[in-house]
Amino acid sequence: MQIDRTADTVRVTLTAEEAEAVQGDLGQIWANKISAAGDQLHSLLETPPQPA
Repeated sequence: MQIDRTADTVRVTLTAEEAEAVQGDLGQIWANKISAAGDQLHSLLETPPQPA
């Protein structure tokens, strides 16, 4: 995992394995306890990877 932070943005680079683990972790949080941004990230991590 690599995290690059500026004053305005945070960019996180995950391996496929790390992304799967984070997606699983977010999926364990009750829907009414997660923010809209967390829900959006969870959905993004569920999206199959696109070929390079």
